[in-house]
Amino acid sequence: MGGVKKNDKRGRGATGKIPFLAAVSRNDKGHPIHMRMSKVESFTSDEIIRWSLKHLDDRCSVITDGFRPFSGICDVVDMHHSITTEGIYKTPDKKFFHWVNTMIGNVKRSIHGTYHSISSKHLPRYLGEFSFRFNNRFQMASMIEVFIKHTVFIKPLPRHKLKLAEEWG
Repeated sequence: MGGVKKNDKRGRGATGKIPFLAAVSRNDKGHPIHMRMSKVESFTSDEIIRWSLKHLDDRCSVITDGFRPFSGICDVVDMHHSITTEGIYKTPDKKFFHWVNTMIGNVKRSIHGTYHSISSKHLPRYLGEFSFRFNNRFQMASMIEVFIKHTVFIKPLPRHKLKLAEEWG
C-alpha cells in the first residue's frame, strides 16, 4: 500500500510500500463472497506460510501469481496453482486475478477518499474495516445488532489497549 514516485519501481519492491496480502473467495459463478487483507511483516516464504495457516482453509484451492515466496502455500492447502503474470500491468489477466485486483483498487480508493492522512501504523485497521464491510454486505440489517451486542458484552479495556490494532495479519 502506498504511492509510486515518478520514475521509481512499481509493485512489491517499491520504496515506501507497506506489504500486505489479499485473498478473495469466490462462489461457483466466480463472484466474490469474502475477502481478507492483512498487513504482513515482509514478503518472505515464512511470513506467507504463517499468514496462510492463520487465514486459509486447508481444503481450499489457491491461485497466486508467480512470486516465489508464494510457493510455500502448497504445504498449507490442498491445491495451489501459480500463474506467471509477466507484463501484468500491460495486459492484466482478468480470468484469475480480476477480483483480487478489483478489491485492492477499491480499498486504496476507499482509504484515500476517507482519510486525510494514511499511517502505516493504522493500516491493519483500514484493511480490517474494509474487509468487515465487504464480508458483511449481505447482512446490512443485522450489522447494527452485532455492533450493539459487542458493545454490551465486551469487557472494559484501558484506552491504550482499545487503540491497539492487529499488527501483523
